[in-house]
Amino acid sequence: MLLVGFAFVVGCGRPAGETRGSGSDRASGNVAEEEATASAALSDDARARVERFCGDCHGMPTPGSFPREQWPREVRQGYDFYLASLRTDLPRPPEGEAIRYFQASAPDRIEVPRAADRVEPPSSVDFEPIEILAGADAIDPAIAQVIAIPGREAGGATLGLLTTDMRSGEIRRWQLSGAGAQGQVITRLSHPCRAAPAKGAAEGWFVGDLGSFLPEDHTSGGVFFVSSPSLPAAGADAAVGEPLAIRRGLGRVIGAVPFDWDGDGRLDLLVAEFGWRASGALRVLLGAGEEGGAERNAPFPEVVVDPRHGVLDVAIADLDGDGREDVVAAFAQEHETVDGWLSRGNGQYEHRELVRFPEPSWGSSGIDLADLDGDGDLDILHANGDTMDSGLARPTHGIRALVNDGTARFDVREIALMPGVSQVRAADLDGDGDLDVVATALHPGAAADPTGTFDAVLWVEQGDGGRWIPRSIERDDCRYAAFALADADSDGRIDIVAGTWNANVTGSPAPALRVWLNRPAGR
Repeated sequence: MLLVGFAFVVGCGRPAGETRGSGSDRASGNVAEEEATASAALSDDARARVERFCGDCHGMPTPGSFPREQWPREVRQGYDFYLASLRTDLPRPPEGEAIRYFQASAPDRIEVPRAADRVEPPSSVDFEPIEILAGADAIDPAIAQVIAIPGREAGGATLGLLTTDMRSGEIRRWQLSGAGAQGQVITRLSHPCRAAPAKGAAEGWFVGDLGSFLPEDHTSGGVFFVSSPSLPAAGADAAVGEPLAIRRGLGRVIGAVPFDWDGDGRLDLLVAEFGWRASGALRVLLGAGEEGGAERNAPFPEVVVDPRHGVLDVAIADLDGDGREDVVAAFAQEHETVDGWLSRGNGQYEHRELVRFPEPSWGSSGIDLADLDGDGDLDILHANGDTMDSGLARPTHGIRALVNDGTARFDVREIALMPGVSQVRAADLDGDGDLDVVATALHPGAAADPTGTFDAVLWVEQGDGGRWIPRSIERDDCRYAAFALADADSDGRIDIVAGTWNANVTGSPAPALRVWLNRPAGR
């Protein structure tokens, strides 16, 4: 039974205008009758029927996941999903029993801890926002990814960036300097999400295209190759390149990463097709990563690695220390897992579910790989903060470390709570030799709560003994789906460059980038 969990992937959930979700959109019906029904106790047999039905395909949802008045809609949605699946093997209890089951223990409203109430010790680092970054505007930006381009341009005076805008379709190349930002559109797609650099001789990016801004099942998504021209001189026009189609006819594609899946020495593409309800898969396009994905007369052969929808992030890394590249994928929707495919050589892989989170409304939003504990193997940073489906920020939203024992077995440890968290990255921000964590939040409904409720940008210092110390950089303005960590002002310190994701469409220019400069405290 698929109750909830159509997770945020920069717009893959419910339209952003539906924000709070704490009961204002109650399903139609006799409200008084529902409340009276909820007060009646269920028998043990009825509770067993509900638990068997609602916990068969995924973890059993917890009543505290939604406020009491929202459960009728959630239950009816789950029953619709079951009917759409064409399964007939599960005894289906009456909807009223399921509603009563969840409402009996559900809260009146979902409360989250207030960020401003957190006590933060003194820090050796301050983050100075650049309030107005000249030249960084775009029309109604919905930035899905920000990538810092390795190396410096123009003699080292500027930082190169690449951004994808899933609303306008623009892929831009930027130069950031003390004088502001210079951005040029290098190509346009339908609704680009994430880009990954090509390997080898190819100069460019593999880009996943969602095919639609709002979530739906379709075959309008795809994978494209975009060449990477240098930016023109200031004031000159850039030539807008034509993207090369690698594969069309897919669902909502998040991204595609080049690597050698089958060990034949040629680059393939790992494709994260999030899809929606009836579409999506994790697949490999064999040979598609070669030479920038040059066009072929025949489609690239493919391997479906996992047929589930909801894959929201992927990475290639050696998890178990055997020198071979493994695959890591995070799944949202009702699955809420992190999975690994460990290479055993010659194109053979061992699939391993690395972590399964407690319930289908966990709201996974992204991963990052880093050696967080400095023991020589790669750990996984995991964020769960999707608010695009229900509109609810949850007290269980936050950042967690999946700590690797060196053999790709992982222990989950909490780093910080952060309702609405969208992306998380690791870097040494204070220069003390260990990795800290930065995270941003995308929560259009934040404005409905009192000032100081939410962290919009957070850095978490790694202290002695594996202690994590969260500190707020910005609060309340939770409109950052993606960011990059890079030295924006050439002072040798790691700064934060975030892309903005505006929920309201106005047709007017707005800042597409925000920058926070890393400064010694008290400077």
